[in-house]
Amino acid sequence: MPLTDIFAAFKWWSVLMIIGMITLPLAQLLLNRLPDRGYAFVKMIGLLIISFVFWFFSSVGFLENNLAGIIFGVAALLALSIWAYKADQNSGEGFSSFSWIKLNWKYVLTAELLFTVVFILWTWVRSQNPAISGTEKPMEFAFLNSINRSPTFPPVDPWLSGFSISYYYFGYVMSSVIGRLAAVSTSVSFNLSIVWLIAGTSLAAFGLVYNLVASGISASRKGALLAALVAGIALPIAGNMEILLEVLHANDEGQNEFWEWLDVRDLNEPLQQSETPRYSTSQWWWWRSSRVIHEYHLSGTAEDGLEPIAEFPAFSFILGDLHPHVLALPYAFLSLAVALAWWRRADQMALDLRKWFSKRGLISQIKFVASQDKVLILFTGLLLGGLSFLNTWDVLIYLFIILGAFLLAHWRLKGKWERDLIFQTLTLGLMLIVLSILLYLPFYIGFRSQAAPPFLLPMTMQPTRLSQFLIIFGMPLISIVLLLGTLLVDRVRNRSATSRSRLGLKIFALTAALVAGLFLATLLLGFILAASREGSPRVVNLANEIDVGLSPVPDSDSLGARIAWAIPAVSALAPTFLLSRLNSPFLILFLALFIGISAYLIARALKKSESSGDSPTLTKFSTLPFVLLLIITAALLTITPEFIYLRDNFGQRLNTVFKFYYQAWILFGVSALYAIEYLLRHFRASGIVSAVTYGLALVVALLFPWYAIQSRAIEYRGPLDREERNEATLDGLAYIGRSDPAERETIDWLDDNIKGVPVILEAVGGQYSTFGRISSSTGIPTLLGWPGHEYQWRGSTPEPALRENAVKVIYESDDLAETTDLLNQYNVSFIVHGPRERSIYKAAGVDKFDRFFEVAFRNNIFTIYRWQPQ
Repeated sequence: MPLTDIFAAFKWWSVLMIIGMITLPLAQLLLNRLPDRGYAFVKMIGLLIISFVFWFFSSVGFLENNLAGIIFGVAALLALSIWAYKADQNSGEGFSSFSWIKLNWKYVLTAELLFTVVFILWTWVRSQNPAISGTEKPMEFAFLNSINRSPTFPPVDPWLSGFSISYYYFGYVMSSVIGRLAAVSTSVSFNLSIVWLIAGTSLAAFGLVYNLVASGISASRKGALLAALVAGIALPIAGNMEILLEVLHANDEGQNEFWEWLDVRDLNEPLQQSETPRYSTSQWWWWRSSRVIHEYHLSGTAEDGLEPIAEFPAFSFILGDLHPHVLALPYAFLSLAVALAWWRRADQMALDLRKWFSKRGLISQIKFVASQDKVLILFTGLLLGGLSFLNTWDVLIYLFIILGAFLLAHWRLKGKWERDLIFQTLTLGLMLIVLSILLYLPFYIGFRSQAAPPFLLPMTMQPTRLSQFLIIFGMPLISIVLLLGTLLVDRVRNRSATSRSRLGLKIFALTAALVAGLFLATLLLGFILAASREGSPRVVNLANEIDVGLSPVPDSDSLGARIAWAIPAVSALAPTFLLSRLNSPFLILFLALFIGISAYLIARALKKSESSGDSPTLTKFSTLPFVLLLIITAALLTITPEFIYLRDNFGQRLNTVFKFYYQAWILFGVSALYAIEYLLRHFRASGIVSAVTYGLALVVALLFPWYAIQSRAIEYRGPLDREERNEATLDGLAYIGRSDPAERETIDWLDDNIKGVPVILEAVGGQYSTFGRISSSTGIPTLLGWPGHEYQWRGSTPEPALRENAVKVIYESDDLAETTDLLNQYNVSFIVHGPRERSIYKAAGVDKFDRFFEVAFRNNIFTIYRWQPQ
């Protein structure tokens, strides 16, 4: 790796360390109820605040999008930390941040060593295959370059000139902030962003698990530190159990009948013999680990193409896409830490929505909040709004957990359920929602989405098989099952037969109510779909697929007529849907039981006190209810796509599974490590079994990064045994310089010589291709990049189709007037003519450029013509 790349990585690391040091007093004020006082999250908090201040004031015109604006954000963070330091000193409760570090130097050293080691490790990993090509990388690189280049916010859309980015782009702002502070080029910053994200996720997982374990009754700090270190490795770096199947299948272990029964695509057929196992080659075998679920239609036909995506962090970091779900990862853990802070400090908060509407009630409540928890409320709103801006899917999940933690904490304090708990929770929820919207209002004003009513659709495929689900989540679920089972046995051990029967009935009732509610919700959504003009053809297609006869769809737009058709249509399809669930009920029952048992244990833990005769492991002073809330949330996230999914352009549940399973990986993973330490303290035998089985699973799961990293390196650098391999580098465009030097020369010339955001014209082609690469690599907006992605970002719009035709006319027409009219209409300043343009447009139209246009740049392959728009 070149020394310049190593120095660039050092500068990135240094910027993050400095941001962390500046943020420490503020983090310790915000999260002072946590055992580590928020130390593990200082880098995330600092970067969030700098980026928000910079983005917000640039969006409203107070700042420009340049280094001076970023430094203003740093100054704002420094001012806040100075204020927090003084407030902490004046309160009489705190002490110097530096004094805290001296007292906790072992924890601080461990945390920083973990962050630095993972940062160095992944710097090397990214250098083995840094190419910004394939999958979503060109799109993400286009956003990063556009944010660096745009004079103001919102940044221009690099693939739809004249429009701003219609996407949750806050994570790219954060990457741009670090890259510009470190003075690193975007082609290197792209890869260092991945490095920071895995190191930050590792540190955040470490901090969250440490705080969870250390908050428990009679917790051991050494035990908390050990569990935290495992979290820092297992959650961001380890794979799922598909790697075990991959190795076994590649070595021809197991009977063909077993592989056919397991039915994981690529593994469900007899092995094709070869000298080298697939996992030791440059093939994308590791892709299968994120596509374990083999989807089938209700008719029994396999879904070919739109498979549910069950991605996990290690897969994301090895793939190297800088996508929003990856950019948001450290902040998902920070959100859980904030939820834990709400759990631990609820004794200082008492809100009631009803008082807001009473005489002088609003004023008195604001005064109360301002005197107690205004800082935490404001920061929570800032964080949730930031999550929405980072990866919009996440915000409702973590809002649910924060409000759930608040509600459970107040239930714990009261020792019994009261209706006022709902009003207090709603009050906090309303405050946080309003705050998060107001703080990020410039983003919401300009945001356009593909989402449209009906936003929810019924899942009309066969259910996921439990065996495939366990391949994905088997490692954490072992410990969670042992935790729930052990606690349930402990709860009923000394109960009478009658009490045990009542307990069984309660859990059965909770489970049955959940499953029945989801089934009814599916039928209701099916009815809404069938009653709409847009949705009725889908219902007809489904009926044809499973050979169910339906009466013709009414031509009338009368609501009554459509409802009259929808009721018997859904009734005719419901038995097939229900039968598919009855034929494969195990996953649904498994998750429903998870939720039922966890809910029951929470209720018992929060209703009773230590003197009530319950086991001390189920007292209201335990951290266990908070972890059970995480388990319930993860189970809800994974059971919901068996019935319902969010509508998008894909028309299937793959994206819903993707977004929900990704967060479930975090929640299950954190809960499992807490469960191991908890069981070791309270139930030794269960704890040992849990620790041993998890440890063995973790060793297997670490085979995934071991083999996948080698495969990715072979793909880019060449075989390991080759005498001269391609150079390791962090430059994401080095592959272009190696394979097409003329194009790299063209990109570099544009970067060095073209300032601002003039419009450049290049050929339009399919998504996931090399088309749009000039605009992607420079951030200079083009007329149209990947049309399919613009539809995904903006929903139904005629603009891409109009522009695709306009680009074709400009390149092919021999009518100079027609060409210049279009160039003026779309404000085009530069026209690229290279291999891609020659491959799809007729050559006859090129002559006009040579005759009437100025040549701004030319090499042996590319020509860039200059035009002054009128």
